[in-house]
Amino acid sequence: MINLSQKVLTIRQAVAEPPSKTVAANQKAVDALPLDSGTWRVEGIPGLYVRARKESKSYILQRRVRGALVKRTLGEMPLKAARNEAAREWLRMRPRPAGARLTFGGAFEEYMQQRDLAPKSRQNYEYNVTHYLSGWKDRALEDIGGDRAGVRTLYHALAKNHGRAAAAQVIKLVSAVYNHSRKVDLNLPESPTVAVDLPAIKPRDWGMSRDELIEWWQGVSMLGPIKRTWWSTALLTGARAGSVEALEWTNIDWEKRTIRFGVAKGGRPYIVPAADRLIGLLAAYRDGGEVPPSRYVFPSPMKPGEHLKQVRDDKSGIKSPHHLRHTFRTTLAELGIGPDQCKLLMGHSMGGDISRGYITAPLLVESLRPVTNAVAEHYAKILGW
Repeated sequence: MINLSQKVLTIRQAVAEPPSKTVAANQKAVDALPLDSGTWRVEGIPGLYVRARKESKSYILQRRVRGALVKRTLGEMPLKAARNEAAREWLRMRPRPAGARLTFGGAFEEYMQQRDLAPKSRQNYEYNVTHYLSGWKDRALEDIGGDRAGVRTLYHALAKNHGRAAAAQVIKLVSAVYNHSRKVDLNLPESPTVAVDLPAIKPRDWGMSRDELIEWWQGVSMLGPIKRTWWSTALLTGARAGSVEALEWTNIDWEKRTIRFGVAKGGRPYIVPAADRLIGLLAAYRDGGEVPPSRYVFPSPMKPGEHLKQVRDDKSGIKSPHHLRHTFRTTLAELGIGPDQCKLLMGHSMGGDISRGYITAPLLVESLRPVTNAVAEHYAKILGW
């Protein structure tokens, strides 16, 4: 006969633990998982699970730390990348010894474990800690809490040597990590970052003029088919570089003429209608015979099985990908497109007021098609397509 405590334990396990379905630790087995089939444990890799949802498959990692189940979203990626990321994060998720003084480095690791961060944010935070805060990693948080002068000195040194934007990012990171730990350690004083007056950073004016777009296209048109189509896709969608780089053929619905960006800021995948010109361009690219077979639309010519990463063609006179995102948003304003439509097309959060929270974005995809076609024709007229 099962007593009450056993029933409670069983209920807790059912809520906390994912299903016990397993999948072999190879890409072929993961690819064969049917969509919308739930959560599967990857055999032989501690804590790694793959979620097969209606339209995508993504990875999560979990580990029990002092009895609590800590989860980390890894996102959509190849199994090889998920395996490497899981190995790194598994070590980071180890509990620290009881009674040990918490250092900034330890607090940072806990912060990274317990926050569901986008891959790009995670990469930026790790870069800032490695390059700008390496000397702070072994400092105890209580020591940092009493060193307001040191925090202010850190900011001004970084601003002088690396610019105000980088310095502000680092101070905001110190504040976030410190306050995350202070929520559970009531003995920590107020964050020392209050001693720094962060200036407002003016947004970059990166939208390209007509002449700049023509010059940009002259450089792009000289590239090979993969890079040329990559830049054209970024131009016609306004998507972030990482979203375009990770695009898979399965993300393109040829019948509905839509594109799903599965890798997006904040872990918010979004779907946009592809302009008629873009669908034609991608179809010709797909069928042209110049691109090696790959699950990715833009495969890496140097690393088989991977996609292009950190695309930059500065030597060809081509501005960074984010200039295209600024240009896309500026073009939307020029065409008189409303703010809600702009947010939907650019994958931005629909926050800002209560009413926007009631918007169901997937239901509005088709209504945005005239906008994407108008943007494409606007560019075509400028570039002489």
